[in-house]
Amino acid sequence: MLLLSLSFTWNVLAPYAGSLAVIGTVLYVLSFSLGAGPVPALLLPEIFASRIRAKAVSLSLGMHWISNFVIGLWFLSVVNKFGISSVYLGFASVCLLAVLYIAGNVVETKGRSLEEIERALNPAI
Repeated sequence: MLLLSLSFTWNVLAPYAGSLAVIGTVLYVLSFSLGAGPVPALLLPEIFASRIRAKAVSLSLGMHWISNFVIGLWFLSVVNKFGISSVYLGFASVCLLAVLYIAGNVVETKGRSLEEIERALNPAI
């Protein structure tokens, strides 16, 4: 996202803007499909308690898709209002904040049972 934003902003990069935009888009799609893309569907069932898991996961994934729909719906309007570079810089900022939040708050679930994860998330149990 940052590469896309810079390719549209910096005049020095203007001759390479098309190539940088394609490279930035491919890198984003690659990193998203290997990282943040599948995470909600994989992590959500692990972090909710067994008694509410089905309802909580369906609500969470429903909100995830509604958010995706709203972003897609408003994308062109926001681009027309603020410019493509500002929009991609905003997306890059949100991605950075998400990485910082996840690094500090999401527990590791690899190799742990659902009961162990539940205890890690709620130490009062």
